[in-house]
Amino acid sequence: MTTTTTTAPARLTAEWFKLGAIIVTTFVVCWALTVGYWRITHQNPGAAELGLTLLVLPLGVLLAFWGAHHVITARAAAVPATSSTPAASSARADAATANTPVLAIVGTALRTPHGSSSEELAGAIADNAARAELDKELVDDNGFPVMTARCDDAQDEMLQDEIADWLSSQHMRVHFTEEQWRALILASGVAAELASQAAGELMPSEGTPPTLQLRPMLPNDWAVDVRRAMSLWLKHTVSQYGWPETSIAIPDIHVQEHTTPSAVLTQLMPATASGNPPVVGLVIACASLIGQESVDRLAAQSALFTSSQARGQVPGEGAAGLLLTDLPLAQSCGADAALLGPVAERRRDSSADDARRVDSTILLELSEQVSKAARLELAQIGMIVADTAHRPNRVLELMGLSTPAIAQVDAADDIVRIGLGSGSCGAVPFVAVLALARHYALERQAPVLCIGNEDPILRSATLVRPPA
Repeated sequence: MTTTTTTAPARLTAEWFKLGAIIVTTFVVCWALTVGYWRITHQNPGAAELGLTLLVLPLGVLLAFWGAHHVITARAAAVPATSSTPAASSARADAATANTPVLAIVGTALRTPHGSSSEELAGAIADNAARAELDKELVDDNGFPVMTARCDDAQDEMLQDEIADWLSSQHMRVHFTEEQWRALILASGVAAELASQAAGELMPSEGTPPTLQLRPMLPNDWAVDVRRAMSLWLKHTVSQYGWPETSIAIPDIHVQEHTTPSAVLTQLMPATASGNPPVVGLVIACASLIGQESVDRLAAQSALFTSSQARGQVPGEGAAGLLLTDLPLAQSCGADAALLGPVAERRRDSSADDARRVDSTILLELSEQVSKAARLELAQIGMIVADTAHRPNRVLELMGLSTPAIAQVDAADDIVRIGLGSGSCGAVPFVAVLALARHYALERQAPVLCIGNEDPILRSATLVRPPA
């Protein structure tokens, strides 16, 4: 539910009003004291004295006030950092982890237009190279090339033939569109990479392995038989790397409908009580709009990005996956993991595409909610990674969150928008946000706030942080 009690623009206006009141008050007080002194002493000041006392004096008082404020703020910020020992900080983090369900991100895999790993994608973003480009094959209604985010790994004829043969052997006669084939090929690569890591790091040396919860996130507008066939293929792919197929669980295809990444992660969150079976989860999102059929559909809906439709979508494609487990299992196997959670999401009352003004309230409240649950201050967040793309209202909404609530993050270096390079491709950008956040959290050793605001209705936030 959207509330309008507090907005980032309103807070910013209040800050400017407060600053202006301080300046005006300082000048009025200085002038009143000076004029009063002249009257009492019967002085007739000259031009130089007037300029000194009526302009320089108030400015000097303001500068002194500003300097003292910064010294006090710096000392206040330094006290908790210097007074708490590493053991105390670790104890607080451990207590927060124990009381709040979290998942450990053991591994990530990506197939995106600008990288097949988190490291590659982070490098492309740092070089400002992760952006959509004019497509050489796809055109709009006027015959002009459209902007797309195309992935080079989306075509593999040998793998496509292998998938077709397997589906035939399972008596599944399903027709995939060009876009669906591209998405499935990308997802197959992600599934194989994470399945290999799961078998190598999380498979017990003896005994029955825990149930691997496979969560495919496929576009809701795909037919039921298509999504079912793809889910079964991905399950088969995972089993080929050592995890017994009988120990791989996938939800009913109808349960998967309209399931958000935040909801999937919440379902996988381990219970805080001891004695529960280990959690092993594999989340894979895939989608593709790289096809003339998808371009024509977007154009017919007036939803395609063009020179005259700046608020339209840029067709994209990709696949992103997370290998997740509970903290005890991650620690026992010595995995290089980052903590994921808490997770929060909320729905807007109306579509952001139709909104006339930008409101960052929901993002701010979600950020405060997950930070409070994790026992972190917003001031401790070192970076923001979002699925935000090019649309101005989404960008302003994200920037309204960072200023002034999370003012310590630098807009140029500490705020990453994945949507610029991924284009529109369902749940893929947000899952890629989580994968990239793991990379940044371990690299910077600081909490990373993950934001989802590209969807017209859904808003989500979660934290990815290094282990205590």
